Amino acid sequence: MKPCIFLLAAGLLDAILTHVGISSGFIEEGNPMMKEVINKGWSYFYLIKIFLPLLLLGLFYLKPFKGTIRMLLISTCVLYLSVLVYHMVWVVLYLNTSA
Repeated sequence: MKPCIFLLAAGLLDAILTHVGISSGFIEEGNPMMKEVINKGWSYFYLIKIFLPLLLLGLFYLKPFKGTIRMLLISTCVLYLSVLVYHMVWVVLYLNTSA
């Protein structure tokens, strides 16, 4: 269950940082599908970033993940952590260029 909660928190943090970065003009969305969602509205973007991890939590609650599925979930957490580290790098760069 902890990896699912991490994905929910990471998704929300990713959404907030992406919104701030795009709104400030410091970054652009790299995922073409998410770029289309953002073009339709930020509320859709946030809805996806929150709904999908919640769905995963619900599925986990019904039947805990084991074996290969759990390994894929942990791999996803590691990848998402690298995305958050990437966000932190551009936040630091942005703060250093703004000062």
